[in-house]
Amino acid sequence: MIKKRMKITFICFLLGCMLITACRKNDKENQDNTQGNTIETTVSPTATPTEAPEDTAEDTGESDTQDTKEQTETESISEKDALKLIQDITGERGYYFDLLDDHLNVGDSTYYIYLINDGSGPIEPNVLVDKVSGELLCYYQDGNTAPFSEHPLYTEPDTGEASQTAGKEDFTREDALAQLTKISSQDLGLPAELKEYKIMFDDWTSNIKGNECYGINVYSDKGEQMINMGRFYVATDGSVMYRFDSQLDDLIEIKAE
Repeated sequence: MIKKRMKITFICFLLGCMLITACRKNDKENQDNTQGNTIETTVSPTATPTEAPEDTAEDTGESDTQDTKEQTETESISEKDALKLIQDITGERGYYFDLLDDHLNVGDSTYYIYLINDGSGPIEPNVLVDKVSGELLCYYQDGNTAPFSEHPLYTEPDTGEASQTAGKEDFTREDALAQLTKISSQDLGLPAELKEYKIMFDDWTSNIKGNECYGINVYSDKGEQMINMGRFYVATDGSVMYRFDSQLDDLIEIKAE
């Protein structure tokens, strides 16, 4: 009886050992499978889309400043054009124009500043030309400015009416010169007779003391240099004549002989 119980106990013990061994084997296989899955996941990660970086640079305004500078330079009147603006208004072909400064700041504007010389000395005031608008101004020694109409060389633009009137009366620029030639050199304030000089006419008429007049410029031709000897005005109907006196800075009427 005892041997039978021992036999049964031994069989139960053996079965228990086998059961424990089988469980351990299953646990090990499960663990190996788990590790294999983990490794596979690590080796093949899911790709994440990459976003383009945003431009976070601050706007320093340098681009706008450069554009403004280029626009200003583009709109700026050249020195050649500035000189032509003065010549178109004064009508002088023999005067000398000296550029004193090409970047004179007056208020909020920038100007060219010119000195006009007739060969005997400067004609004041100097002339300013706005580098953007082209406006002409007088520029006095004390730094004050004034409309160019105050300049002694300023002349009213020709509207064409005076030319039409002169045409009707048949009194031309040549007639005006012929009338002026009859005046003595002394009365004209010239060292020689008028015929000894080079004559240049204004392309327009000027209003002198209420009279529409032809402008006649007298030059001494020295080859490379033209010296202005006098400026005269003769009414478009021949009724009156004037000469510009540079010492008095005024127009003096010439009495016919």
